Amino acid sequence: MMRLAVVLLALALGGIASVYGEPNTASRITLNSSKLAGAFVNWGPEGREGTLQTWEKWLNQAPSSVLGVDFYARTTWEDFSGLSWVPGIWKKLNPARNVVWSVPLTVEETPLGDVAGGMHDAEFEAAAKAISEAQPGAIIRLGWEMNLASMPWFAKGQEADYIRAFRRVVGIFRRHSNGFRYDWCPGWGPQDGAADLAYPGDDVVDYIGLDVYDFKYKYEGSEKERWEHYYLNAPFGLQWHREFAIRHGKAMSYPEWGVGNFGDNPFFIQRMHEWFVKNESNIAYAAYFDVDGLWPTRIDNNRFPNSERLFRKLFRRRS
Repeated sequence: MMRLAVVLLALALGGIASVYGEPNTASRITLNSSKLAGAFVNWGPEGREGTLQTWEKWLNQAPSSVLGVDFYARTTWEDFSGLSWVPGIWKKLNPARNVVWSVPLTVEETPLGDVAGGMHDAEFEAAAKAISEAQPGAIIRLGWEMNLASMPWFAKGQEADYIRAFRRVVGIFRRHSNGFRYDWCPGWGPQDGAADLAYPGDDVVDYIGLDVYDFKYKYEGSEKERWEHYYLNAPFGLQWHREFAIRHGKAMSYPEWGVGNFGDNPFFIQRMHEWFVKNESNIAYAAYFDVDGLWPTRIDNNRFPNSERLFRKLFRRRS
């Protein structure tokens, strides 16, 4: 209780330190830093596991303590099914590692209604079997970012089919492992559709996620103004996420987040960490997107030195 009182006092009086200097005391206190230090990492000579072990050491986290993140393919069903060997590689390299599996709800040019009607049960059965044999306690992030028009399972205008497909696939996965947990995860902000209209139901969701990236082209203003208006208080932003999760009695998650599109922005790193600390008791996990995709997001290669220094300071385990 005394430690909690100190934390609360620091939150009340500490304020926000300079983003280029020492973060404030409250920002450096976490109860379980490993659950906030997960990552999607590059494929290396020993799969993603070897790279994730390097990440763990970089952050002084205990071996096998952070979550890995990986993805099934979403272009064709052949590509989707062709990745069923990957969960086994994770297990072979480290049986103790748990993984967040991002599983497409459909692939390009296949309507959600086909999945909802059972036309692709076989593909999902194979994926569920492969993951259950490798990580029976995996987190299944199914049909993520359904509010983005670029996703094959974009839900706007077909919310009913999205919901039916989501529920059907969860039923398939449950037949293979009772230990799976299911993550429903929009992209932050208004994006291209109202995410909440595609919520599939409390009985098929364990975690309510939100993917959050520091973008430059969608919102003008200072770093603080952008944080307040585009991340914290935006429609389907961080405040909405917390309220929606509380309303449904679910823990929050942050399966993808990162800097990069806006450039080197330690302000964003600090504010995200403070949000994690403030809401830690209701966060299941967070994972940084440490792979350069549509834009650079890697934070451990000195491309964004100010963000990198602060990230490592905040997310390192203190021994």
